[in-house]
Amino acid sequence: MPKLTLSFKGHVIDVFHLEKEETRVGRDEGCDIRIDSLAIAPQQALIRQIDDENHELTALDSAFPVLVNHDKIETTPLSHGDVIQIGKHTLSFSEDVMELGTDLSTDLRQREDESSQSNDNDLPASGILQIMNGENFGRIIPLKRNMTRIGHVGGDCAMVSKRDDGFFLSFLEGAHPPIVNRHAIGDESYRLNEGDIIEVGGTKMQFHA
Repeated sequence: MPKLTLSFKGHVIDVFHLEKEETRVGRDEGCDIRIDSLAIAPQQALIRQIDDENHELTALDSAFPVLVNHDKIETTPLSHGDVIQIGKHTLSFSEDVMELGTDLSTDLRQREDESSQSNDNDLPASGILQIMNGENFGRIIPLKRNMTRIGHVGGDCAMVSKRDDGFFLSFLEGAHPPIVNRHAIGDESYRLNEGDIIEVGGTKMQFHA
C-alpha cells in the first residue's frame, strides 16, 4: 500500500497510508494529514487515487506552493521516491518497498546452501530502512533477507542481520564504523530498535520494524 512519510528538518514525524480515494493535506482540523504550522495553507494539497497503482497530487492554494523534487507543481502524477515539500515539511511518497541502485547497494551475503537461499527469498519484509538524506531521500530498503549489506562499495559498509530476536547491525569494512543515534557501534553487533537513526558512509537512515 502506498504511503506518505511526514518529516520536518530530516526528522520523521509520522507515516500515513493512502487508504482513501482522496487525501487532503493542510492546517485545517478536517484534513486527513494535518500539519499545525502557519507555513501550511488550511487546505494545501490533494492526493487522489487514479487507479489501483497510480496517485495524483494537486496544489489547492496558489499562495502556498507545493514542490515535488524541488519543482513547483499544480497537478502531477506521483512516483515511488518522490519528495513533496509544503512549507518547511516534506512528505515522501513510497510504495511498500523499493530496491535501490548502486549508489546505496543492498545485496545478500548468504553462506547457506542453494535451497536455504531460495526459501529466504520468499520471506516477507518485517523491517525497513528509510533513507533520510541525499538524492535517495525518502526511499526504502526492505530488510526481507537474512543478511542485507548497506553502504558504498569500497567505502564504509555494514550488515543488517535478521535473527529470531530482531535485527542486528554490524560493521563490515571501511574507515568508519556505523553510527546509531550519534554513537559509533564499533565492532559490536547492535540490536536495532524502532526509530533508530543509522549513519553509514554519510548516508542517514531510520529503522522501522
